[in-house]
Formats: sequence, structure tokens, C-alpha cells
Amino acid sequence: MQYLINVAIALLLVIVATACTHNDGDIGPWFGLWRVERLTVDGKNDRDYTGNLFFAFQNTTVEQKMVHEDHTVTKMFGEWSESGNVLTITFPDARYWPIDGYLLGNGEPNSLAVEHVDGKHINLTLITPKGKTVVYRLVKCV
Repeated sequence: MQYLINVAIALLLVIVATACTHNDGDIGPWFGLWRVERLTVDGKNDRDYTGNLFFAFQNTTVEQKMVHEDHTVTKMFGEWSESGNVLTITFPDARYWPIDGYLLGNGEPNSLAVEHVDGKHINLTLITPKGKTVVYRLVKCV
């Protein structure tokens, strides 16, 4: 009986260890939680932005979350990929479209130029369908 329990535990550990991997789990410097430190639109700081928008990258999933003044959290989920110096984020499910006002489109792919990425900072530039230039400066949280 103990043998069967040990086999079951070993099998469970193997499943858990391989469940969420992409490139053997390595997504480079993208992994983790990032806070949008600064948001600029056409070269000007967005005066309405209060520093409460976060991105989390894992495997091929991106989570965008907004922490509100009452400490509630709104979460949106999408897919991401990187090719060269372009980060593509898509929110295919309308239930999880990004929060209005932060300029990522709903449903269609968002192509952001990767201006800088390292283990502590990311600078992304998006040209919106309306021709606005949006720069997201992200800082690593965890």
C-alpha cells in the first residue's frame, strides 16, 4: 500500500512540475509581476494615471490588473508572445478585455515595440489605431 502512495505522490509531483512550462519554464525577463510606473500619451504623462495598473507574465498568459482605491482588484486576461523587439498582447475573450482608458485594444492584437527590457524595467511603446503613441514604463515587483 505504501508503494502505491509513493508512486501516486511521485506522479503528482511530475504533473505539477511540468504543468505550466514554456521553453522549459524560461520566459526570460518577462516572468513575474510588473507595475506600470509611468504612462505617457503622445509624450505627456497621463495625469489620470495613479500607478495602480499591473501586468503579470507567465507562460503565454498575461494578466492585467487594476487595484482600485477601495483595494478591490479588477483582473483581465490575455495572451502574449514576443518576436524580436515586438511584444504582442491579445485579449481574445470579451469577458477579460482590458480596462478602458489604458489604450490596449479589445480583441485585436496589440503590437508594442520593446524599447528596453531587463530584469528590473521594461519600456513598451504602442501606436494605437487612432495614431496615439503610448509608452508604458514598467518596474518589476516580484
